[in-house]
Amino acid sequence: MVTSTPVPVVPRRHWSLAGLEGLIALSAVYGGIGLVAANAIGMPDEWLVGTPFGSWALPGVLLLTVVAAPMAAAAMLELRRSPWAAIGSVAAGAAQVGWIAGELLIMQRYNVLQPVMMLLGLLVVLVAVTVRRREPLWPPSR
Repeated sequence: MVTSTPVPVVPRRHWSLAGLEGLIALSAVYGGIGLVAANAIGMPDEWLVGTPFGSWALPGVLLLTVVAAPMAAAAMLELRRSPWAAIGSVAAGAAQVGWIAGELLIMQRYNVLQPVMMLLGLLVVLVAVTVRRREPLWPPSR
């Protein structure tokens, strides 16, 4: 007799959080690769003046590691109904907010996309806490 491991049912509220995280991750991948690939997205080099960066490559790598990877990981944790999903989502949302805050401080440039992305990061944190409000934030000990 063959038995299979049951696949956890993912409620709609978890899908919406994972979808939001996935969307942010995809946009960060697009931006990160666009910056690393010889600034294929066309950011002005004069914006780097006064920053610690000599090219857009390092900011692109940082965008991939600070925003894209945590958001993608949080989405996967959410879809798998991992006990670490809530903390992953809160951390990924906080990383997104921190990225935008750091961008504003370092670049000293304002773009209309920055408040949108900051609000999306805050929304990830809010939805993660709301979705898990009846569940412990920290994973249960085993």
